[in-house]
Amino acid sequence: MKYLIILFIILGPAASFGQTLINENIISQIEAGEAVLLNARWDDANKIYESIRHENKTNPVGYLYLAGAIQSKMIASEENLESERFFALLDNTILLSEEILVNCSTKDSALCYLFLGHQNAYHAVWEARFGSNLSAISYGFKARNMYDKGIETDSTLTDLYFGLGSYHYWKTVKAGILTWTGIFKNDREKGIDELNRAIDSSLFSKNAARSSMIWIYINEKEYDRAIILAREMHRKYPNGNFFLWPQAEVYFKQRKYPEAIKIYDTILNRLKDEPGNYYNIIEVVYYLYQSYFKNDQKDKSREMLIYFNAVKDSFPKQTRRKQRRKISFLSRKK
Repeated sequence: MKYLIILFIILGPAASFGQTLINENIISQIEAGEAVLLNARWDDANKIYESIRHENKTNPVGYLYLAGAIQSKMIASEENLESERFFALLDNTILLSEEILVNCSTKDSALCYLFLGHQNAYHAVWEARFGSNLSAISYGFKARNMYDKGIETDSTLTDLYFGLGSYHYWKTVKAGILTWTGIFKNDREKGIDELNRAIDSSLFSKNAARSSMIWIYINEKEYDRAIILAREMHRKYPNGNFFLWPQAEVYFKQRKYPEAIKIYDTILNRLKDEPGNYYNIIEVVYYLYQSYFKNDQKDKSREMLIYFNAVKDSFPKQTRRKQRRKISFLSRKK
């Protein structure tokens, strides 16, 4: 769940946008889809986005949103699900966006570049999670290029700065020492400024930019700001775990173990009903064990080990490989 960046496009008033790809019906459907998606109602989100796609077959919006919903579930569960359908939807997003770009308004052109940028960003995230890191970097560059083209076409589409801000910040962070050598430019502050611009004035990317900023605050060790924003988002979408994970991580980093325990315990109880590939179960048990132990609640930490040993035979091979360090740690404890 770490560095979770959810590329939802929350659309604002159509009257202010002044182009043809978006109408009031699509806006209301997208907003409804976002609400159920962030509350982890995956099937309901798919139905809404599928409806957009069905009703607007020549519009890339529905295809992109449906791909985003599939990816959100993949990231939430840390499992490669429906990848064939995911990539088919991205291909349709490319095809339709490029067809529209042949002859359309300036506003629609910028919007198409935004869609093309987002589909490359989705592809980059998939590669980083389930494929090749080199491919992830390549698709990241492609996403940036599309966002840049969008800015050149219409700089008033502030939503493009959400994509650019995310790219500039995390590119700099991941580059590490290479920024000192001049191989990569240090665009950390530029990325933060661009994301704040998207939060303040974008038409339909405010929540996406806020989600990204939570993890940036954590990376910048601005923990109080991360908690405030994560709580605000969780109040809006209380049934999903998207904004519980960062809260738990912040409390653990701050050594506020009772608070961390409360959040991680909530997540664990939700996961027990649908453990999936057990990746997140292992993650939560690991941090609950650590939090109980450091909070001098040894009996509770042992309870975590008992639960871990009771479910560990159910871990799939791929999960064992990805979580081998934490599995090894918990397996050594008595």
